[in-house]
Amino acid sequence: MVDVLLWEWEWACCGEPFAVGDRVEFGVVDVAEGVRELCAPAADPEFVETHHEREPELHIGGVVRSVAALTVAHRMRRVPRQPPAPQITRLSAPGAEWAIEVRPTPYVLTSEQLVGTARAEPLGGVSRAVEDEGDDTERAAREEDPDDGDIRRSLVGYLVTIDEE
Repeated sequence: MVDVLLWEWEWACCGEPFAVGDRVEFGVVDVAEGVRELCAPAADPEFVETHHEREPELHIGGVVRSVAALTVAHRMRRVPRQPPAPQITRLSAPGAEWAIEVRPTPYVLTSEQLVGTARAEPLGGVSRAVEDEGDDTERAAREEDPDDGDIRRSLVGYLVTIDEE
């Protein structure tokens, strides 16, 4: 058995859905130390799947025995804009004859990952998270800005246990 981490951002656009019991093949690279820290204490993957940033060092194939969503906690901060943002800002594309007016927040949101907060939550499989470009924009528009200091969990990837063939 081998544990492989699939990054959520890589899988969201280009990964093929699969379920426990399916046969899969992943191009993988060794796990960097920062990845181990991110996954602790919930998981200790042996490899990281890659198909965007790096060339795979080897390919691993087999039957999926388990899948877990890997989430981590982040502390949200509201950092005041310096200098303060104007009440109304006009935005347009270069050369465009149109503009929209927006009211910027007086702060910028930052997110600090909290070490040692990873959790693995069992799933039946992995599906594509983004089916078209409108999904992320619409979801972001519905979410309210967090209060300063709020703790939120976010999905960072999927831990897949494979029975190698």
